[in-house]
Amino acid sequence: MSRSLPLKVFIAEDSAAVAEMLTALVAEPGRIEVVGAAESGASAVVAIKRMRPDVVILDLQLKTGSGTEVIRALRDDETLVHVYIIVISNHVAPHLKSGCLELGANDYFDKLKELPLLLSKLGELASARG
Repeated sequence: MSRSLPLKVFIAEDSAAVAEMLTALVAEPGRIEVVGAAESGASAVVAIKRMRPDVVILDLQLKTGSGTEVIRALRDDETLVHVYIIVISNHVAPHLKSGCLELGANDYFDKLKELPLLLSKLGELASARG
């Protein structure tokens, strides 16, 4: 019986402490692997292009640049259109969520209230790998 490769996750988050907390929450040895993190939009895009993760967990507010710029960059690169983008933010206004989804994000979760939904979605994505 062959085991599938772990789901590779990249975290783009302006707070190193939050990125560390997310890494600890989402990592499941052999199933979900956090392959990298970045605090700014430009460094996130460069690292994502190099690491080729399956999923990007993306904060809207980054140290420089924005989550929407990262979404655009990933969706404009045809080698990265497969990346599943999950936006997490403390900003939960409906127009922000709809704007991100229109740009090409796959999901948008409230960072403070919907982390269980994020974990559930990652579990679904990991299970779908086989």
